[in-house]
Amino acid sequence: MVRKLFVFGNIGDLNELPKGGGGQTSCRRVMHGFEEAGLEVAHVSRHFAEWKGKLLHVIEVLFFGLTDLFKIFFHLRKEDPYSTLFFHMTFSGHLLPYEYIVTKMVRIMGFKSVMYLQGGQFLHYYNKGGKRYRALFAKVLNLQAMVLFEGKEGIDLSSSITTTPLSYFPSYSFNKDIPANVPVRSAEMVRLLYFGRIDPHKHVEIVIDCFELLCEHRDDVYLTIIGGPGSSKEYVNQIDKKILSSSHSSHIERYNLSPYEFIKEKMQTHHFFVFPTSEPCEGHSNSLSEAMSQGLIPIVSKHNFNGSIVGNDLLVVDDLSAKAFADTIERILDEGKMESLSRQMLERERELYSYDAVNPRIVKELKDL
Repeated sequence: MVRKLFVFGNIGDLNELPKGGGGQTSCRRVMHGFEEAGLEVAHVSRHFAEWKGKLLHVIEVLFFGLTDLFKIFFHLRKEDPYSTLFFHMTFSGHLLPYEYIVTKMVRIMGFKSVMYLQGGQFLHYYNKGGKRYRALFAKVLNLQAMVLFEGKEGIDLSSSITTTPLSYFPSYSFNKDIPANVPVRSAEMVRLLYFGRIDPHKHVEIVIDCFELLCEHRDDVYLTIIGGPGSSKEYVNQIDKKILSSSHSSHIERYNLSPYEFIKEKMQTHHFFVFPTSEPCEGHSNSLSEAMSQGLIPIVSKHNFNGSIVGNDLLVVDDLSAKAFADTIERILDEGKMESLSRQMLERERELYSYDAVNPRIVKELKDL
């Protein structure tokens, strides 16, 4: 029986706040959840590429890819293949050839490999890729003892190309962080919140423009934005300038990368989580799950797994525009649905996307391998 997991993924330095959006946060939550369930966990963190310039980026990826491979080899040679499972967390996509090399090495060493496909990037690569890419994807899946998916859409795609066992492993919140009841929020104001990476693909400018449109008809609207830079510091500067130049800037709060406890405190006083993402890698967003766990009403783009996560078409916006997001919020306010939707989201998170709902099943499946 499996007693130990050897994890490889974008984990980062555990003594620092997560970098690069939700990937490192997700990896750390998964590891912590396995430890809470009594599994022993060791890890090698995949190098997080930061060098600027195309040539430097290629050199960095190749050099540290090889370095990480050696790290995995030297750590695994001390482990027992009969009680230790290799657990690979990855967004796949352009990493697919590297995933094949890693899996082949691990299998040659006698270890079973489980791949956890985070995000939705692999869907785009598979659908747009040629025959060789699709064949390699199927080969990588076939080398695994099990493949876990952050979204059900991944299972739908993969079930026809592999006989490897597939399982749904959504992002989750720890039950201790989910309140028994919806937090009491002010009825005299409407508070919008965005927290996550400040990145062009997250369309934080739409969040601000949505706020501005609501302010044209209401005096009680407030906005909070929390997050550090993504791929473009220039974009962060543009967002900060946009906030400063707003005629309603006194109603906007802006914070940089912040610990979860601070974000949780903010979530409990806000009403809507505005999430107009088009990020190719977007999976089951940590921010979205955390927002739902506090009873925020998520207004999300129709992208990757967002629709199936919130489970309510009213909250999914087809048009990636500020007006479409503002109109959806106005409709909810006008129809008096805030309280019922808030309760619906909190209960959905607890029933489908909490630690107790997800982790025991996954741990049992891994141990049975």
